[in-house]
Amino acid sequence: MARLSTTDQLADLRRAYTGENLSQAVPAVRDGAPLPAAGTGAQRRLEARTLVAACTAASVLQLMPPASIVRPCHVFRTVEPGETPKLHLNDRALGPLLFELLPRTEGGFGIGVAGLRHQQYRRSSELTTGDAAIVLVGVDEDAWDLGMRYVRWMHEFRGVEYTDGGGNDDDIADAATGSALLRRVHLWHDASWLRALPLDGAWFAEWAGGPSEAEVRERLGHPEFGTSAQVSLRRLDPPAEDVEEGLRTYPWPEEFVSAVTAAEPDQGPDRR
Repeated sequence: MARLSTTDQLADLRRAYTGENLSQAVPAVRDGAPLPAAGTGAQRRLEARTLVAACTAASVLQLMPPASIVRPCHVFRTVEPGETPKLHLNDRALGPLLFELLPRTEGGFGIGVAGLRHQQYRRSSELTTGDAAIVLVGVDEDAWDLGMRYVRWMHEFRGVEYTDGGGNDDDIADAATGSALLRRVHLWHDASWLRALPLDGAWFAEWAGGPSEAEVRERLGHPEFGTSAQVSLRRLDPPAEDVEEGLRTYPWPEEFVSAVTAAEPDQGPDRR
């Protein structure tokens, strides 16, 4: 069997962090960008908030039929790191993610990303604050509309007071670390779940099942694909029992639990 080229080896390594396919990873490493960091403070803050929102949204996905805390459940299937990261979502993840990201006022508190707005493209959606952005790959206009129906349903269910507001960017300590973890979130794809959040000026990552703490620490410390960020790591044993039967019969609206994201091309979004 022929040995892989250096480029192919680097691409395979990058894919362990990002979940990309070869057509996405090979050009990046060939251009000398093993796994780039976000270039601005605004971009780092948005990506850190996106990671926290995704972890919260995944806990909702776990409760959708077939409700389970045993099977891996994550919002992102793939992250293509770059100046504007391209995020590929798992099925049914769009609505819960948008609910956590879009600004709202609930219980008198601003939640979500202040000033976040939407730009629609033919095969993708962009969320931007004006000085930072993320692209949701494969989210066409129909998928976006369904995601927003979920958001409006949750607003009514939760009694959201205003669809503006948003949290304070200053409450995301060390946003560079949160951004770095988002760009490497595929490291935890075999875990039942991931909880990553800023805590006392640092970041804490906890997950159940999947990779060991030593494996994650080694990956994060890799000289080319790792990060210098300091993260407290804690792996829990995978759940021994699944959710109670009552959670399996929760009356979710059918249009949300059966929805899937739009089909997406291998090469990423068409933003024309």
